[in-house]
Amino acid sequence: MRLLLIHPKFQYRGKDLFPIGLGYLASVARDKAEVSVLDENVEAFDAEKIRDINPDIVGITATTPSFSRAVEIVRAIKEINAKARVIMGGTHVTFAPEDALKAGADVVIRGEGEATLAELLESSNLEKIKGISYVEDGKIFHNPDRELIKDLDEVPFPAREYFPLKNYRIMSLVTSRGCPYSCSYCASTRFWRQMVRFRSPENVIEELKQISELGFKLVRFMDSTFTLDQRRAVKICELIKESNTGIKWSCETRADFISDELLEALRNAGCTLLCIGVDSGSQEVLDKCRRSIGVATMKEAFEKIREYGIATRAYVTFSFPGETEKTVRETIRFLEEVKPEQTLLSLATAYPGTELWSGGTVEVHPNWVAKFHGHGVGGRLYFPEGMTKKEYVRLAEEMWKAVKKLNSEAAGVKKHGLAG
Repeated sequence: MRLLLIHPKFQYRGKDLFPIGLGYLASVARDKAEVSVLDENVEAFDAEKIRDINPDIVGITATTPSFSRAVEIVRAIKEINAKARVIMGGTHVTFAPEDALKAGADVVIRGEGEATLAELLESSNLEKIKGISYVEDGKIFHNPDRELIKDLDEVPFPAREYFPLKNYRIMSLVTSRGCPYSCSYCASTRFWRQMVRFRSPENVIEELKQISELGFKLVRFMDSTFTLDQRRAVKICELIKESNTGIKWSCETRADFISDELLEALRNAGCTLLCIGVDSGSQEVLDKCRRSIGVATMKEAFEKIREYGIATRAYVTFSFPGETEKTVRETIRFLEEVKPEQTLLSLATAYPGTELWSGGTVEVHPNWVAKFHGHGVGGRLYFPEGMTKKEYVRLAEEMWKAVKKLNSEAAGVKKHGLAG
């Protein structure tokens, strides 16, 4: 059996981002199928190459920003080989499986995909396979959810050997799955069923050594909150230091999950960048989004991180519930005070599986949306209650200009050797 896994191209991700989910799927499939992989972010879709592969099954991952491209790929695959079974998975289709099935996909994998894909490769009896939605005789069927994997250490490392590794500057890995929070704009809690599962520090280090042996010296930990279990994070840092791989790395965390002990461990282990979900500098907006964090706590975190010489990246979003001209000013002031080394500005997007999905939306030209380089591309833009479209565009432009100025100033400081 021949399996082709495809990661569709979409705009707001850079070429550095390794499609780790596809890597995991390849790892569980390699003993059951002849595996090929296409990551459109680093390789072009080539119909002739796909004809040569002649896949029996094609698996396509789909987030909301990449879903439109995924649909195009489904149609292209059907034209190349009408007999190929097309499977789609990912966050978008987990919460909106009908979107994929109506677009031509034969099967949708909902949620965590490794065990489900393995079973699909072994059996054609769809009725018995948990965690899928499918079409039969013109009707859509949704099978019961599949249980989550209990021990993540048992999952084989991503099969990176199927990817053109020379095209990735930074390698990704994930040490946990899930998030305990219930932010109104995020589907992670529902996707992972309000659970967080952790890999053991020893298992993480084995994968990190493998990545180092592949020649990578820059790594990105993709956990929702790498420091959620601070004692475990410190242990991972100690093992990284002992491994002497020389790897430099970054991770994402919340501002309220850091401490002096942790920051010292991060610095000593080669962590050079902490990515902080700020979202807004307005307490009102944060509360409406159920962020469960205070603005003052975030300010203190940026100050403390700077003391340890670790750079920061702030993730900020415009037009969450409660956004007004006043809250925009508060966010800009916050960024001017904490001075992150980089700020990534997104537009609030109503994704399937989030509370924002049922709220109001606004349509703006895609070219205008694309310049924000964050969430917003390919999705429904959330429209705060009480705001006019004219105000929406004006305030978004104001934030965009402020962030551009801050990023330019931060880059200038770094260039002259005044910051880490």
